[in-house]
Amino acid sequence: MKKEAAEPRLLEPGTYEEVFRDGAAVLLTVRARWPRLSEDSPGLKRVGRYYEELAQRWKRRWAGPLLTEAKAAAGPETPPWEARLDFQVTYFENGFLSLYLDVTEDVGAPRPRRLRMGDVWALPDGTPLTLRQFFPEERWWRGKVMEQVRRQTGARIQGGESIFCEDWPRLVSRHFSPQRFYLTAEGPAVFYPMETIAPALEGFPTFVLETSSFPAK
Repeated sequence: MKKEAAEPRLLEPGTYEEVFRDGAAVLLTVRARWPRLSEDSPGLKRVGRYYEELAQRWKRRWAGPLLTEAKAAAGPETPPWEARLDFQVTYFENGFLSLYLDVTEDVGAPRPRRLRMGDVWALPDGTPLTLRQFFPEERWWRGKVMEQVRRQTGARIQGGESIFCEDWPRLVSRHFSPQRFYLTAEGPAVFYPMETIAPALEGFPTFVLETSSFPAK
């Protein structure tokens, strides 16, 4: 009798923390937290390896180039630098796993460096999905996405809930990337890097899209 495949499960996150010092002075504190999956299939193992390798790449950056920067900038009045990697699961059902990861580097500048990355996986085969796949019936799908982003941006400005750059109609097209997205229960969500279409106080401007193909795979 064929054994049924186990449902994919999220395990306790992987974690890492280290403090780099110059004598007694703290130069840099780093903390990382990344997703781990049950390894019940080759696909799930592949997804797990991806996040393990991603965490290792950031650890190498922090222990290498960023630590070198911290040493060069260190002084009696310089506060210790900090770097963090964390994640948020946004959807985990119907054969999908989606999340975003945030990297923050607080290097003593007026504002920390912040980067967001979004991922969408089909489980249990561990296949990464693209935004295009959620618009299978739309030949000009990118234009449809831009229409929704512009409509939502205009509504937020009119309602006074958000502030955007004056030339946002041009910027939302210029800075759009189909790789910057994740899933929510309401549909795919596209996001923009900080300070590309809106001031820093708006964080990562995010727009949930309507699509008839979701949640069906």
